[in-house]
Amino acid sequence: SGPLKDMDFSVQEGGGPRILHQFTLEPPAVSFRASGEKAGIIDIEPRTGILYINGSLDWETKQVHKLQVESLDESGNTVKGPYAVTIYVEDINDNPPEFDQKRYFGVVRQNSRPGKPFMHVHATDRDDPKTPHAQLSYSILHHFPNPYEEMLFQIDNATGAISPSRTGSYYLDPQKQDTFILVVFVKDMAGTTTNAFSSSVDVIIVVMESLWKAPPTIHIKENSTQVHPVNITKVRSNEPGVIYDIFEKEKLPRLPFSISENGDIYVTEPLDREEKDTYTFFVVTKDKGGELVDKPLQIHVIVEDINDNPPVCQKDLTVIEVQENEREGSNIGTVFAMDMDKKDTLNSRLQFHIQSQEPEFPMKNLFYVQQDTGTLHLAGRSLSKRESAKYFLKVLVTDPDFKTICDVEVHVIDINDQIPIFEKSDVSIFNTILDVPI
Repeated sequence: SGPLKDMDFSVQEGGGPRILHQFTLEPPAVSFRASGEKAGIIDIEPRTGILYINGSLDWETKQVHKLQVESLDESGNTVKGPYAVTIYVEDINDNPPEFDQKRYFGVVRQNSRPGKPFMHVHATDRDDPKTPHAQLSYSILHHFPNPYEEMLFQIDNATGAISPSRTGSYYLDPQKQDTFILVVFVKDMAGTTTNAFSSSVDVIIVVMESLWKAPPTIHIKENSTQVHPVNITKVRSNEPGVIYDIFEKEKLPRLPFSISENGDIYVTEPLDREEKDTYTFFVVTKDKGGELVDKPLQIHVIVEDINDNPPVCQKDLTVIEVQENEREGSNIGTVFAMDMDKKDTLNSRLQFHIQSQEPEFPMKNLFYVQQDTGTLHLAGRSLSKRESAKYFLKVLVTDPDFKTICDVEVHVIDINDQIPIFEKSDVSIFNTILDVPI
């Protein structure tokens, strides 16, 4: 109790009727009068000066009530006042948190980055946000189905952001399981006490195939005459707004590939298979802070051969020695040639033909060559050095588009196939006495 003056009171919401204060009368005052925001339950007893609440205040309805109190004389004239009486309503934890949807739906891509939110849940609490009564904490109560020891999803307990866990980033696969139901739990009092209010809601999550995947092996024909750069493939991140970049797997003088801001991959110049027949590089995505968003993708490029190389003779002149007594059909040697185009393709298939023989004596076609191996054989009878000591062959070597002449020189080697013969048939015989000086 006390004399009439400005006063402030703090009152917890709820709690029912109560007396706040008693003002004392000072003559000539005989009564009190209250006016203002009385909410139908706040008033003062005129004769005794008791300020009271006849009911329960509600913080969620009104947090502050402002009244004016004055004292009156017998004629009803103001003696003192009006004075300001302010009643502050204190919040108690009397409201459970409520989600803003009855059910949530979300979509997540396979191989999404762990910890990257793909959806949010949101709840509100009508209690005073400046107190723990309205501080909410989110958690996952149930996870259906849950095929692994660790949950595939996680939730930020403060923001309600849902993201794949590390396990989920690795194992989520729409071919195995495309729908999950999470029961998300929210508690007030920051989740620190068992006496907190709570609510729960179902979250339905659909898993979709990842957009971020490596294309099949890319095949590019060498020495293309197209205007470069030429688009060869495209990649697409699961996340919008990322920055695409390329880095090489192996150190090269130059990497003839580039990528656009939309994930289109280009070859920037004609390629030469004979210089390099395969390329392997990585495509990455980064956020604006330079942090990796997706796992690097490996891109594999094979340079396809075209027939752009002629046959080449292994030697400028192939010399083969053949003895006179070699029989018909004998293998006398091989003409070797090579082609720089891709091995075991028609572009590098070589065929051999004898274009000419010099001299054509004692007959043409003394030799033949196996068309696919270049092996030379005697076609007719044995050679004779007396007829010709050397033969000069021009062997035509062809692939499907090019041809080359290889020069071959055949040396005929003499053998001891003749008996000695005297020039004269009548020979005189002399007897010589030994040991007689001449």
